[in-house]
Amino acid sequence: MTDFRAALNSLASENVERRVRTVGLGELRRLCGDHGLTLPQGARGALEQEIVPLPFLKNLHSFSIPEQARLMNATVLLAGAGGLGGYVLELLARFGVGRIMVADGDGFEDSNLNRQLLSSAGNLGLNKARAGAERARETCPLVTVEPLEYFLDASNLGGVLSGVDVVVDALGGIAPRLALHEAASRAGIAVVSAAVAGWTALVGSELPGQVGISRMWTDPEDKDAEHVLGSLAPAACLAASLQAAETVQYLATGSLRLAGRMLHADLSEFRFEIYDLL
Repeated sequence: MTDFRAALNSLASENVERRVRTVGLGELRRLCGDHGLTLPQGARGALEQEIVPLPFLKNLHSFSIPEQARLMNATVLLAGAGGLGGYVLELLARFGVGRIMVADGDGFEDSNLNRQLLSSAGNLGLNKARAGAERARETCPLVTVEPLEYFLDASNLGGVLSGVDVVVDALGGIAPRLALHEAASRAGIAVVSAAVAGWTALVGSELPGQVGISRMWTDPEDKDAEHVLGSLAPAACLAASLQAAETVQYLATGSLRLAGRMLHADLSEFRFEIYDLL
Protein backbone atom coordinates (compact mmCIF):
# COMPACT_ATOMS: atom_id res chain seq x y z
CA MET A 1 0.00 0.00 0.00
CA THR A 2 2.97 2.30 0.57
CA ASP A 3 4.00 2.07 -3.09
CA PHE A 4 0.39 2.71 -4.12
CA ARG A 5 0.23 5.85 -1.99
CA ALA A 6 3.48 7.18 -3.42
CA ALA A 7 2.36 6.55 -7.00
CA LEU A 8 -1.02 8.10 -6.30
CA ASN A 9 0.54 11.25 -4.89
CA SER A 10 2.67 11.63 -7.99
CA LEU A 11 -0.40 11.29 -10.24
CA ALA A 12 -2.76 13.57 -8.31
CA SER A 13 -3.72 16.87 -9.91
CA GLU A 14 -4.49 20.13 -8.14
CA ASN A 15 -8.00 21.50 -8.63
CA VAL A 16 -7.42 25.18 -7.92
CA GLU A 17 -11.09 26.18 -7.97
CA ARG A 18 -12.11 23.62 -5.34
CA ARG A 19 -8.76 23.65 -3.52
CA VAL A 20 -8.42 19.88 -3.59
CA ARG A 21 -6.22 17.25 -5.20
CA THR A 22 -7.95 14.83 -7.57
CA VAL A 23 -7.35 11.65 -9.50
CA GLY A 24 -9.20 10.55 -12.62
CA LEU A 25 -11.07 7.26 -12.90
CA GLY A 26 -8.83 5.94 -15.66
CA GLU A 27 -5.66 6.82 -13.77
CA LEU A 28 -6.99 5.23 -10.59
CA ARG A 29 -8.02 2.09 -12.47
CA ARG A 30 -4.54 1.69 -13.98
CA LEU A 31 -2.88 2.34 -10.64
CA CYS A 32 -5.05 -0.21 -8.85
CA GLY A 33 -4.28 -2.77 -11.55
CA ASP A 34 -0.54 -2.18 -11.13
CA HIS A 35 -0.77 -2.69 -7.35
CA GLY A 36 -3.29 -5.53 -7.17
CA LEU A 37 -6.08 -3.44 -5.65
CA THR A 38 -9.76 -3.20 -6.49
CA LEU A 39 -11.15 0.18 -7.52
CA PRO A 40 -13.09 0.55 -4.25
CA GLN A 41 -9.89 -0.14 -2.31
CA GLY A 42 -8.07 2.44 -4.39
CA ALA A 43 -10.81 5.03 -3.87
CA ARG A 44 -10.70 4.55 -0.11
CA GLY A 45 -6.91 4.81 -0.18
CA ALA A 46 -7.11 8.04 -2.17
CA LEU A 47 -9.58 9.63 0.25
CA GLU A 48 -7.35 8.66 3.18
CA GLN A 49 -4.73 10.93 1.58
CA GLU A 50 -7.32 13.64 0.85
CA ILE A 51 -7.14 12.93 -2.87
CA VAL A 52 -10.64 12.94 -4.33
CA PRO A 53 -11.54 10.53 -7.16
CA LEU A 54 -13.12 12.66 -9.87
CA PRO A 55 -16.48 10.81 -9.78
CA PHE A 56 -16.92 12.27 -6.26
CA LEU A 57 -15.68 15.79 -7.03
CA LYS A 58 -19.13 17.40 -7.32
CA ASN A 59 -20.08 16.02 -3.88
CA LEU A 60 -17.74 18.70 -2.51
CA HIS A 61 -18.33 20.95 -0.63
CA SER A 62 -21.74 19.75 0.44
CA PHE A 63 -19.65 16.93 1.90
CA SER A 64 -16.17 17.33 3.29
CA ILE A 65 -13.44 14.89 2.31
CA PRO A 66 -13.62 13.13 5.74
CA GLU A 67 -17.40 12.80 5.29
CA GLN A 68 -16.92 11.35 1.81
CA ALA A 69 -14.45 8.90 3.32
CA ARG A 70 -17.08 7.89 5.90
CA LEU A 71 -19.50 7.15 3.07
CA MET A 72 -16.89 5.02 1.32
CA ASN A 73 -16.28 3.03 4.51
CA ALA A 74 -19.99 2.50 5.25
CA THR A 75 -22.20 -0.54 4.70
CA VAL A 76 -25.89 -0.19 3.85
CA LEU A 77 -28.49 -2.93 3.67
CA LEU A 78 -31.04 -1.97 1.02
CA ALA A 79 -34.17 -4.10 1.37
CA GLY A 80 -35.93 -4.10 -1.98
CA ALA A 81 -34.77 -3.20 -5.50
CA GLY A 82 -38.09 -2.30 -7.10
CA GLY A 83 -39.84 1.05 -7.46
CA LEU A 84 -38.18 2.63 -4.44
CA GLY A 85 -35.08 0.49 -4.17
CA GLY A 86 -33.89 0.91 -7.75
CA TYR A 87 -33.69 4.69 -7.41
CA VAL A 88 -32.21 4.45 -3.89
CA LEU A 89 -29.50 2.09 -5.11
CA GLU A 90 -28.61 4.40 -8.00
CA LEU A 91 -28.31 7.41 -5.71
CA LEU A 92 -26.38 5.71 -2.90
CA ALA A 93 -23.90 4.27 -5.39
CA ARG A 94 -23.38 7.63 -7.12
CA PHE A 95 -22.95 9.31 -3.72
CA GLY A 96 -20.10 6.89 -3.04
CA VAL A 97 -21.51 4.64 -0.32
CA GLY A 98 -18.77 2.04 -0.31
CA ARG A 99 -20.68 -1.20 0.28
CA ILE A 100 -24.34 -1.72 -0.52
CA MET A 101 -26.03 -5.05 0.05
CA VAL A 102 -29.26 -5.07 -1.95
CA ALA A 103 -31.78 -7.82 -1.22
CA ASP A 104 -34.69 -8.81 -3.44
CA GLY A 105 -35.96 -12.24 -4.47
CA ASP A 106 -38.26 -10.89 -7.17
CA GLY A 107 -37.81 -10.67 -10.93
CA PHE A 108 -38.96 -7.89 -13.25
CA GLU A 109 -42.44 -7.99 -14.76
CA ASP A 110 -44.12 -5.94 -17.48
CA SER A 111 -46.05 -3.95 -14.86
CA ASN A 112 -42.77 -2.65 -13.37
CA LEU A 113 -41.84 -0.68 -16.48
CA ASN A 114 -43.90 2.40 -15.56
CA ARG A 115 -41.75 3.33 -12.56
CA GLN A 116 -38.85 0.98 -11.73
CA LEU A 117 -35.51 2.45 -12.80
CA LEU A 118 -33.73 -0.89 -13.05
CA SER A 119 -36.39 -2.50 -15.26
CA SER A 120 -36.33 -2.60 -19.05
CA ALA A 121 -38.02 -4.52 -21.82
CA GLY A 122 -34.77 -6.44 -22.20
CA ASN A 123 -34.40 -7.71 -18.63
CA LEU A 124 -37.91 -8.94 -17.82
CA GLY A 125 -37.60 -11.98 -15.56
CA LEU A 126 -34.12 -10.99 -14.32
CA ASN A 127 -33.66 -10.81 -10.56
CA LYS A 128 -33.93 -7.19 -9.39
CA ALA A 129 -30.97 -7.27 -6.99
CA ARG A 130 -28.74 -8.77 -9.67
CA ALA A 131 -29.83 -6.14 -12.20
CA GLY A 132 -28.97 -3.41 -9.68
CA ALA A 133 -25.51 -4.83 -9.05
CA GLU A 134 -24.83 -5.12 -12.78
CA ARG A 135 -25.88 -1.52 -13.40
CA ALA A 136 -23.76 -0.26 -10.50
CA ARG A 137 -20.68 -2.03 -11.85
CA GLU A 138 -21.06 -0.01 -15.07
CA THR A 139 -22.02 3.37 -13.61
CA CYS A 140 -20.35 3.43 -10.18
CA PRO A 141 -17.30 1.13 -10.19
CA LEU A 142 -15.76 2.80 -7.11
CA VAL A 143 -18.35 1.16 -4.84
CA THR A 144 -19.25 -2.46 -4.15
CA VAL A 145 -22.83 -3.65 -4.63
CA GLU A 146 -23.58 -7.16 -3.38
CA PRO A 147 -26.82 -8.70 -4.67
CA LEU A 148 -28.78 -10.91 -2.27
CA GLU A 149 -31.16 -12.70 -4.61
CA TYR A 150 -33.73 -13.66 -1.99
CA PHE A 151 -36.41 -12.11 0.18
CA LEU A 152 -35.49 -11.01 3.68
CA ASP A 153 -37.42 -12.56 6.56
CA ALA A 154 -36.98 -13.54 10.20
CA SER A 155 -34.94 -16.61 9.23
CA ASN A 156 -32.12 -14.70 7.49
CA LEU A 157 -32.18 -11.12 8.80
CA GLY A 158 -29.95 -11.83 11.80
CA GLY A 159 -27.00 -12.85 9.66
CA VAL A 160 -27.52 -10.22 6.99
CA LEU A 161 -27.57 -7.35 9.48
CA SER A 162 -24.10 -8.09 10.83
CA GLY A 163 -21.75 -5.16 10.13
CA VAL A 164 -24.49 -2.95 8.66
CA ASP A 165 -24.46 0.78 9.50
CA VAL A 166 -28.01 1.62 8.38
CA VAL A 167 -30.96 -0.21 6.82
CA VAL A 168 -32.98 1.29 3.97
CA ASP A 169 -36.52 -0.09 3.87
CA ALA A 170 -37.70 -0.03 0.24
CA LEU A 171 -40.09 -2.94 0.62
CA GLY A 172 -43.65 -3.40 -0.48
CA GLY A 173 -46.26 -4.99 1.77
CA ILE A 174 -46.66 -4.68 5.51
CA ALA A 175 -45.50 -7.99 7.00
CA PRO A 176 -41.97 -7.81 5.51
CA ARG A 177 -41.56 -4.23 6.74
CA LEU A 178 -42.53 -5.10 10.31
CA ALA A 179 -40.07 -8.01 10.39
CA LEU A 180 -37.28 -5.79 9.02
CA HIS A 181 -37.90 -2.96 11.50
CA GLU A 182 -38.05 -5.35 14.46
CA ALA A 183 -34.83 -7.12 13.47
CA ALA A 184 -32.97 -3.85 12.87
CA SER A 185 -34.09 -2.45 16.23
CA ARG A 186 -32.87 -5.59 18.02
CA ALA A 187 -29.53 -5.26 16.21
CA GLY A 188 -29.21 -1.58 17.18
CA ILE A 189 -29.39 -0.30 13.60
CA ALA A 190 -31.27 2.76 12.32
CA VAL A 191 -33.85 2.35 9.53
CA VAL A 192 -34.78 4.80 6.78
CA SER A 193 -38.16 3.90 5.33
CA ALA A 194 -40.60 5.04 2.65
CA ALA A 195 -43.83 4.06 0.98
CA VAL A 196 -45.68 5.26 -2.10
CA ALA A 197 -49.22 5.03 -3.41
CA GLY A 198 -50.49 6.94 -6.42
CA TRP A 199 -49.28 10.54 -6.13
CA THR A 200 -48.41 10.15 -2.43
CA ALA A 201 -45.00 9.56 -0.86
CA LEU A 202 -44.26 8.89 2.82
CA VAL A 203 -40.72 8.99 4.22
CA GLY A 204 -39.48 8.57 7.81
CA SER A 205 -36.69 7.06 9.86
CA GLU A 206 -36.27 5.31 13.18
CA LEU A 207 -33.45 4.96 15.66
CA PRO A 208 -33.05 1.63 17.47
CA GLY A 209 -35.75 1.15 20.09
CA GLN A 210 -37.79 4.02 18.65
CA VAL A 211 -41.09 3.64 16.80
CA GLY A 212 -41.83 6.25 14.16
CA ILE A 213 -43.05 5.64 10.64
CA SER A 214 -43.65 1.95 11.38
CA ARG A 215 -46.69 3.09 13.42
CA MET A 216 -48.33 3.34 10.01
CA TRP A 217 -48.17 -0.43 9.58
CA THR A 218 -49.97 -2.31 12.34
CA ASP A 219 -51.65 -5.36 10.82
CA PRO A 220 -49.35 -7.71 8.86
CA GLU A 221 -52.37 -9.05 6.98
CA ASP A 222 -53.41 -5.65 5.59
CA LYS A 223 -52.64 -4.73 2.00
CA ASP A 224 -50.72 -1.52 1.42
CA ALA A 225 -52.34 1.47 -0.28
CA GLU A 226 -50.60 0.75 -3.59
CA HIS A 227 -53.21 -1.94 -4.23
CA VAL A 228 -55.89 0.77 -4.17
CA LEU A 229 -54.15 3.83 -5.63
CA GLY A 230 -51.54 2.31 -7.94
CA SER A 231 -47.88 3.36 -8.03
CA LEU A 232 -46.54 6.28 -10.05
CA ALA A 233 -42.96 7.07 -11.01
CA PRO A 234 -42.80 10.67 -9.66
CA ALA A 235 -43.85 9.57 -6.16
CA ALA A 236 -41.43 6.63 -6.17
CA CYS A 237 -38.55 8.78 -7.42
CA LEU A 238 -39.24 11.54 -4.87
CA ALA A 239 -39.54 9.14 -1.94
CA ALA A 240 -36.34 7.34 -2.95
CA SER A 241 -34.46 10.63 -3.30
CA LEU A 242 -35.50 11.63 0.20
CA GLN A 243 -34.48 8.22 1.54
CA ALA A 244 -31.07 8.51 -0.10
CA ALA A 245 -30.56 12.03 1.28
CA GLU A 246 -31.52 10.92 4.80
CA THR A 247 -29.25 7.88 4.55
CA VAL A 248 -26.09 9.61 3.33
CA GLN A 249 -26.45 12.48 5.79
CA TYR A 250 -26.81 9.95 8.60
CA LEU A 251 -23.70 8.08 7.44
CA ALA A 252 -21.72 11.31 7.08
CA THR A 253 -22.88 13.16 10.21
CA GLY A 254 -24.60 10.62 12.49
CA SER A 255 -27.87 12.58 12.45
CA LEU A 256 -31.31 11.50 11.19
CA ARG A 257 -33.44 14.48 10.19
CA LEU A 258 -36.67 12.45 10.12
CA ALA A 259 -36.10 10.29 13.21
CA GLY A 260 -39.53 9.70 14.80
CA ARG A 261 -41.14 11.85 12.14
CA MET A 262 -42.83 11.32 8.77
CA LEU A 263 -42.74 13.51 5.70
CA HIS A 264 -45.97 13.28 3.70
CA ALA A 265 -45.88 14.52 0.10
CA ASP A 266 -49.01 14.76 -2.03
CA LEU A 267 -47.85 15.46 -5.57
CA SER A 268 -51.39 15.80 -6.89
CA GLU A 269 -51.61 19.11 -4.98
CA PHE A 270 -47.88 19.71 -4.29
CA ARG A 271 -48.52 19.66 -0.56
CA PHE A 272 -45.70 18.68 1.81
CA GLU A 273 -46.13 18.16 5.57
CA ILE A 274 -44.06 16.67 8.38
CA TYR A 275 -45.70 14.87 11.31
CA ASP A 276 -44.18 13.97 14.69
CA LEU A 277 -44.92 10.32 15.43
CA LEU A 278 -43.26 9.84 18.84
